[in-house]
Amino acid sequence: MSLFPFITLHLNPWRDYDSFQHHTLAQRRKYMIDRLENARRRERLWVGIVAGIGFFTDAYAIFSVNMVNPMLGIVYWGGANNMPHSYEVALSVTTLGGALVGQVMFGIAADIWGRRKMYGLELVILIFTTIGVALASSGAESSMSVIGLLIFWRFFMGLGLGGDYPLSAVICSEFAPTPIRGRMLAAVFFCQSLGQLAANLVALIAVAGFRHRLLADGTENGCTGSCIRDVDSIWRLIVGLGAVPAFIALWFRLTIIESPRYTAEVTHDSLQAAADVSYFFQSTDASVPMLNQGEMSRVDSVALSPTHTASDFTAPSIRSVRLGSEEGSPPVDLRTFLTAFKSFVGNPRAFRVLFATCLCWFCLDLPFYGLGLISPRVINTIWYGDDIPASNVFQYLFQNSYQSIVVVSSGAVVGNLLCILTIDRLGRRNIQLSGFFWLFILNVVIGATFRPLVKSGDSSALIVLYILSQVFFNFGPNTTTYIIPAEVFPTRFRCTCHGLSAAFGKLGSVIAQCFLAYVNFGHGRNYNDVPDWLGYALLCLSAFMLLGLLITYFLIPDIKDSDGHIKSLEQLAEDILPHETEPSSMTLATGAPDSQVQMRPTFRMDSGDV
Repeated sequence: MSLFPFITLHLNPWRDYDSFQHHTLAQRRKYMIDRLENARRRERLWVGIVAGIGFFTDAYAIFSVNMVNPMLGIVYWGGANNMPHSYEVALSVTTLGGALVGQVMFGIAADIWGRRKMYGLELVILIFTTIGVALASSGAESSMSVIGLLIFWRFFMGLGLGGDYPLSAVICSEFAPTPIRGRMLAAVFFCQSLGQLAANLVALIAVAGFRHRLLADGTENGCTGSCIRDVDSIWRLIVGLGAVPAFIALWFRLTIIESPRYTAEVTHDSLQAAADVSYFFQSTDASVPMLNQGEMSRVDSVALSPTHTASDFTAPSIRSVRLGSEEGSPPVDLRTFLTAFKSFVGNPRAFRVLFATCLCWFCLDLPFYGLGLISPRVINTIWYGDDIPASNVFQYLFQNSYQSIVVVSSGAVVGNLLCILTIDRLGRRNIQLSGFFWLFILNVVIGATFRPLVKSGDSSALIVLYILSQVFFNFGPNTTTYIIPAEVFPTRFRCTCHGLSAAFGKLGSVIAQCFLAYVNFGHGRNYNDVPDWLGYALLCLSAFMLLGLLITYFLIPDIKDSDGHIKSLEQLAEDILPHETEPSSMTLATGAPDSQVQMRPTFRMDSGDV
């Protein structure tokens, strides 16, 4: 697709509106669903890029802290491991806490005011806060608190990071054709591993660029003068470069339309939804999409011809949660939405599925982020055992980046690729079950053998086990907990439910950070004595892998039907709220205009339709 059609779309979204004025609700919705289900490769790729590039930026920002914290210690506290422990924990917790708030806030906002309106806002927040972090300083003669500024900026950075979780997942889900929806969502999530890898590579390249100057100046705990200046430049460069993909992602997101499913099912403006789909999925034919014996056909057209009648169509299975009945009504206020959401969660099926997605993500993120954000210290121990050699500044920083690429990023990339290749065949639920099972086994094995292996200096076994754990994190619940909430809930509450599920995950990560930072394992052991506490921590966290396995088995619904076919979003929504919002088949069959089509509302609100 060329640049200019997308710019035109953004400036003139009404271009194809008149083409659908004379067609019924059934025709418009049939056209919309047919076109989405039969999107061409370039169109699917574009949606994946729009969603994935922002998620790449998020992961870069989150995991770059692993590389930056030792540099902050060198610059401001005289040594790579000299940053006060409370400051180190505060930087991680405030970022994760900000993400928690952002996931809930943007999830609700996207369901009330639309996905597209929120999609660019969270990136703007991320861009400005990234620049703010890169420019944070202690001022002349320590006139400002650098840690205070970093905590401030990273909290608001977390807001933007968190907002991208529900938005990227739901937009990709609502645009994706049903047979490859899982693959597209897994590909978007793959960008997290790529972002993590990019953060490590940028740090590696930046440190290598200052190699000769760093080799000439001091050790990791004896960096002065020009050495401090160089390290200060490196960490600001690493952080600041995170704004570059965010700027690119912002342009990409200005090219995308509002989710047609949201427009049709939530704002009930099928006319605008059909026009948006017609224009976004560019083509040259102006004919009506035809049906072949009731099955959806390949749609190569962009508009409906006024000469066709309702007899050319069958009504799509659209089941959404409605708050009224008028076509194209404006959004409701927050209070009305929350009242409706409370009623939705009051449905036992809806509550059970939401409870399951929240708790599974919570069980995952406890070990994933708990160990992931302290990985430099952990990986040094895994790599060298109990006897970490002395090194200069260059060696220490370069090894941090290199070791993270080998131990963490390699396993994550392999796991994500396996998930992309198999998710639509094996199924989300099966992959999540398998992932939790093997993570439970690996956590028990690593936890039980960690101290003996470290003391013996046998690092190769630990490296292999840690890489395997990263493989099964990503070929398992780290990917599927992101995908499942974007599919199983009705369009009306899809972003909110995904945001809540993700927020429970971040709550788990915050608890894990605090637990690992301050828990007393006895005998004078503290966070610096990694060989003495990590094994116990992994044994404790393995219980949550087992809990996640049980919740997945008993509560997570299957995405496939009895014939092994992947269910559409509408079918999955019906599984939660069966037969409650079925369009009147008699009304649709008569080809009545939208204003005459009545739906049986699940939730009736005085303020009108949403």
